[in-house]
Amino acid sequence: MSILYYLISFFLVINIIVIVHEYGHFLAAKQVGVKISKFSVGMGPEIVGFTDKHGTRWSLSLLPVGGFVMMLGDGDIASATEDESVKSLAEEERKLAISSKTNWEKIWVAFCGPFFNYIYAFVVIIGMGLFYGIPTYEPVIGSVQENSPAAKAGLLAGDRVLSVNGHEIRKYRDIVINTIEDETGKLDFLVERNGAQQNIILAPEIKETKSLIRTKKTKFVGIRSGSPIFEKKSFVDAVVRAFQECVYSTKEMGHVFAQLFAGKKSLDDFGGIVRMASVAGDLSKDGNFAMLIMFTVTLSLNLGFINLFPLPVLDGGRILLCFIEQVTRRKLNEKIQEYIMIVCACLLILLMLATTVNDILRLEAVEKFISSIVR
Repeated sequence: MSILYYLISFFLVINIIVIVHEYGHFLAAKQVGVKISKFSVGMGPEIVGFTDKHGTRWSLSLLPVGGFVMMLGDGDIASATEDESVKSLAEEERKLAISSKTNWEKIWVAFCGPFFNYIYAFVVIIGMGLFYGIPTYEPVIGSVQENSPAAKAGLLAGDRVLSVNGHEIRKYRDIVINTIEDETGKLDFLVERNGAQQNIILAPEIKETKSLIRTKKTKFVGIRSGSPIFEKKSFVDAVVRAFQECVYSTKEMGHVFAQLFAGKKSLDDFGGIVRMASVAGDLSKDGNFAMLIMFTVTLSLNLGFINLFPLPVLDGGRILLCFIEQVTRRKLNEKIQEYIMIVCACLLILLMLATTVNDILRLEAVEKFISSIVR
């Protein structure tokens, strides 16, 4: 029953954000006059479906993970290649193919997938603010672990953290980020306690986690956040908060990936599908559906941001290729495009495998097993 919770929650979360993404492509393609051959919820063989009056096949497929939009002129479900058979169609029908559209129209279709992920996040946050409350983790220490660096330094549950090493703290997440990014080995907490401010300096403990591949070092302070506070907002305040959250999330993701490319972070710091399933399942089991909804917001923003990367297998790559063709006024060599697609697809597959392996190695049972054989 526990595994079922995790699977159902995971499929629900993934399908929501992917279908939103694909629906963005769908609407943009329809707007510029592209015929949609198929819109599938899920992957693999079709279980049930129908064809609408416009000739679009709406399908529910066997594997309940994600989905896709197939446009006239697409050679595959990823829209990575062109369908050569389009050339044999009548001129009027060829005009309905994505390959016949201008570069600016293709850019719009590619952009609207990630754009709709941001719209989804924006609308959901507004809805939460109006009807339930937007969850906020205040920069207040919820609990302090015994004999931890925080406890030894004198931090107490209920302390409000104002700054860490001089950096202003607005939400609990800022404490985590500043702790991770500190390179001095010392953390100077400015806290407010009983109306008075005081500085508490501590040195995080470095914990080592051994795996079959490497020994990972992580900083341990020994504090946890409290429960989130759900704040209802007026419409204007909800819109402002939604905009702020989208901007903040984008800046944070940009910062994280910049650190990855600079070598300051590793793939160990990233989670994959196992981690997503774990978080979604935990929230569902606890009946914390408000936080589950906010989790879909976070993932939707992540999907939108990553899909704008200038890699040919992603929407950002298609936008870049169309822009290059527009500027140079000539079509890029199809063979070169194909090779670039293959290389980028392989890199993405390796990235997915690496993050999934990291997730599995983080599981408690696996960690104990590895520890027993690498001692």
